Amino acid sequence: MNTNNSWYDLRLRLLSASFLLFISAFCIYFGNYLFTLFVISLVGVMHWELGKMLSPMSLQAMWFSAFLSIISTFCLLASNSVLWPVLILLMNFHFQKNFFNHNRYFGAFYSLAVIVCGVIFYRVRLEFGLYHTIWLIGIVVVTDTAGYLIGRIIGGPKVFPRISPKKTWAGVLAGWFGVALFSWSFVENVAPQSLFIKFVSISIILSVSAQIGDMIQSHLKRKSDVKDSSGLLPGHGGFMDRFDGFVGAMVVTGLIFEWIY
Repeated sequence: MNTNNSWYDLRLRLLSASFLLFISAFCIYFGNYLFTLFVISLVGVMHWELGKMLSPMSLQAMWFSAFLSIISTFCLLASNSVLWPVLILLMNFHFQKNFFNHNRYFGAFYSLAVIVCGVIFYRVRLEFGLYHTIWLIGIVVVTDTAGYLIGRIIGGPKVFPRISPKKTWAGVLAGWFGVALFSWSFVENVAPQSLFIKFVSISIILSVSAQIGDMIQSHLKRKSDVKDSSGLLPGHGGFMDRFDGFVGAMVVTGLIFEWIY
């Protein structure tokens, strides 16, 4: 009975994930304005969920949060200066925290992370190309999938049960191992063979970052007393629930990506 309960949502998760994968792959592959719209829309939807979680009694906060994040992301993508992005992020931080009724500073910092994630993702696709983008997405997907499957099959001790009650050490280690294998098979398309060790090491670091991003978002949900960020993705919850690991991985990518080369 417990085994069946552990897998009751698998079919729904697969259907939602397949639909999301198709839309994402289409926009990422063709790039240009379609990809720009995809990134900005994703940031906006995640902020809509953030405002809904942190201001549950307000009918406007989620829309204000989404609208400001869309404007901020658009301005950041269009800017080539150094000063303007800093000012835009500071303004976003100031106004976002005023949209939220609780956990204001936590929410405002998470808002910055989501926007920075979108900008870095956009820059990677634009400046490094399709293979690098697929590699980064693959790290997060493999980390999440291996953690989900092995965690459900093996179970065992939890990592931080008060923050993320379903995340086990077996799932965490499976994610690292799966990412190492994935990067090993992918290295010829992204990095020179001479950088193999560094490349796999970076991949595992990004896998850890994805897991930390997952736990940070889980902590935010616990503080907001909600199970899911929304119900927009059946079987997964919301877009924040699906992309929380991606936020962590992209933020760290922005800090260390040049080291690979």
